[in-house]
Amino acid sequence: MISCAEVDKLLSASASEPAVLSLYVHVPVDPAALRGLPVRAGELLAAAGRHPDGPGAIGAGDADRRAVRDLLDQNARGWLGHTAAIFVCGELGLADAIALPCQVPERAVVWTRPHVRPLLVAMQRCPAYHVAVVDRRNAWMFKVTGERIDTIAQAAAESVRSSGFGGWYGLEAHRIHERVIELARRHYRETAALLEQAMGGGEPQPLVVGGREESIPQFVAVLPAGLRDRFVGSFVADAHTLTPARVRELAAPVIGHWVAAREQRLAAQAGDLTPGGLSVAGLHECAAAASQHAVQLLIVPDDGLVPGFSCVRCGTLAVSAGDCPGCGAALCAVPDLIEEMAVKTLSDGGQVAAVSDPPGGVAARLRFPLAAGEQSRR
Repeated sequence: MISCAEVDKLLSASASEPAVLSLYVHVPVDPAALRGLPVRAGELLAAAGRHPDGPGAIGAGDADRRAVRDLLDQNARGWLGHTAAIFVCGELGLADAIALPCQVPERAVVWTRPHVRPLLVAMQRCPAYHVAVVDRRNAWMFKVTGERIDTIAQAAAESVRSSGFGGWYGLEAHRIHERVIELARRHYRETAALLEQAMGGGEPQPLVVGGREESIPQFVAVLPAGLRDRFVGSFVADAHTLTPARVRELAAPVIGHWVAAREQRLAAQAGDLTPGGLSVAGLHECAAAASQHAVQLLIVPDDGLVPGFSCVRCGTLAVSAGDCPGCGAALCAVPDLIEEMAVKTLSDGGQVAAVSDPPGGVAARLRFPLAAGEQSRR
């Protein structure tokens, strides 16, 4: 399962020349179809760097092609139905392979560092998440990453002691009922604290809650503010009949609905990003914003490569060839201008989100207005 830390690690790998091969290829579900996988990978590799407006005839070396074939031979049977992401560079000693939790468009890119846009799409659409299954007396906490589910904690409430049943029936029944409610509340608070500890210290991840219909709102009500913000939905089930596999099965549609709704909100936000002030749309405008480190949220397409240019000296991005409008140095061709914008945005602490058709091909919400004349210069 890919994480922000792994993306950062990949982005830290940089070669002196365009020698880093990034390959995204679909692995068939049918094992019998695996024999055609090397051919498909070869087709993608052959197309890398051939875009007429791109950085020229850059291609993967023979050694890197062999490394790709070896990684496919070793791992393909464990990747059935997934997209394989492979990163190879002999110069850097890089040979990483990841099975993505969902399919992303196939492509091959050869550049000075790994191409990560498809990884960002996969992380957005198939996030890791936590599940808490609770009732009045027990709780189980899980972490789901792709097709894997791990039990990370378990809790049990204190029981009502049998000695409490003595005395007058009506009064004692009331006292027992109140005691059960009190113990349940304490159990929910203790479970919430345990869950907060388990989910802390890493990347913020969504939370799904399962259990009996009456237990879910009572538990959600005692969640700390940070966890309540991560709560994305629930499912109703008898906790004592659930297996981890069934928990993942019930939680998956909840996460799927949340992901779809979030992407719809992003698309709506992109449509509302009217040019001017703290919003820009289009390649020229967003390249200028990224070059000025002004992007707070970059909304990119989920597919396609857009060749462009980058300054070898100051890193300014541009849509067309020529001299850098910032420092006058030479501009060099890059295989994907939107990738360069995304990497700059992430390095500046901004966010990158993918939608199917952002306005102008790419749009951005800014931290501050662009300097006068910057948009027109690019």
